Amino acid sequence: MARLVFFGSPDFAIPSLEALLFTPYRPSLVVTQPDRPSGRGKSLRPTPVREFAERNGIEITVVESLKGERTPGLFRSFEPDFFVVVAFGLILPQRILRIPKRGNINVHASLLPEYRGASPINAAIVHGDTVTGVTTMEMVKELDAGPVYLRREVSIGLNETAGELSERLAATGAALLVETLERIESEGLAARPQPERGASYAPRLKKQEGLIPWSRDALSVHNHIRGMQPWPGSFTYLRGRYIKVHRAGLCETIPAGASPGTVLETGDEGVVVSCGVGTVRLTRLQMEGKRPLEAGEFLRGAALKPGDSFD
Repeated sequence: MARLVFFGSPDFAIPSLEALLFTPYRPSLVVTQPDRPSGRGKSLRPTPVREFAERNGIEITVVESLKGERTPGLFRSFEPDFFVVVAFGLILPQRILRIPKRGNINVHASLLPEYRGASPINAAIVHGDTVTGVTTMEMVKELDAGPVYLRREVSIGLNETAGELSERLAATGAALLVETLERIESEGLAARPQPERGASYAPRLKKQEGLIPWSRDALSVHNHIRGMQPWPGSFTYLRGRYIKVHRAGLCETIPAGASPGTVLETGDEGVVVSCGVGTVRLTRLQMEGKRPLEAGEFLRGAALKPGDSFD
């Protein structure tokens, strides 16, 4: 039976970890990041992977950095055949990558070489892609540039958010990870080099990137709004007040005829806003400090009317 150390932190990694529990590749050790402030009270909360591993009796180690001198010795003591990395959040240095006897497998949420980096799911939606996928690859020093074991395509829904797509890709990635390990063991599956042609990057998103670009065409605005959910969240301003937009849709029946960001219509069905070309209908919104609301309920508490303009 292969010995495996699993590196992961957020919810995206849990389906992969769970899938491994019922195979000969149950991890001997789970490595995750430290507890982080969460919620309005900013109380410390363990990573979802840590919580899952504790519930299932898997040994855990928490690391804030992989630069310490004791870290390689800790990992080496488990005599791993494989390291498996799924959304861990830290880059494994070469001295760590050399520890496993048989390799380092990473589950990445794109069809590499497209969207290397930390935000491939957001990037695929913001760019209006209709297909994305998951790749298992051997890790190398360069970010997400290692040779590929397997890839699996997944279609993207027209109104699907990054959060919703992430859940589906996490499940697909879990199945692909198990298949990759099994085929390495049973048939000697070898990784093939990635082509450099077509490579693109999706760096870690910053909070300010959620600002809605009203001057773009309606489809681009729609893709931006759904691509920023749940993090960093898409937002705009009304008379200096921060408003978060959780969901929107294209509104092809109402022409723009006004400067970008102008409110054209309000009602229970949503808030219609003019874009650079075309219009979108905002259907779920949130005023700063309040909870998210459907458009009709939001409008009953917000002074928003046709002719107003989002900044």
